Amino acid sequence: MDLKKAVLECVDRGLSSLGENAKYVIYWHMRSSYKMTREEVFNKPEKFIEVLTKMFGSAGASLLERAIMREIKKTFDNVTAESFPEAVKELKARYKG
Repeated sequence: MDLKKAVLECVDRGLSSLGENAKYVIYWHMRSSYKMTREEVFNKPEKFIEVLTKMFGSAGASLLERAIMREIKKTFDNVTAESFPEAVKELKARYKG
């Protein structure tokens, strides 16, 4: 399994909860305003959540993070983490071999 690809697909589906076009606008704004690419989300999950918070405020970022976590928990069995950064850490530890 390509863990990074699977996690990024979960992020895509979570962001798509606002609509497909919104997902692309979010990634474009992340890149242009915060110098963060989609591919960096996997290795910098804390920064990703910070960027979402700057873009949408705490409430909006929380909604998006919950949507992403729903996708993570649908895709991966027995994820106990409640936040996206914790989930990435948990999955990296689980699939490090």
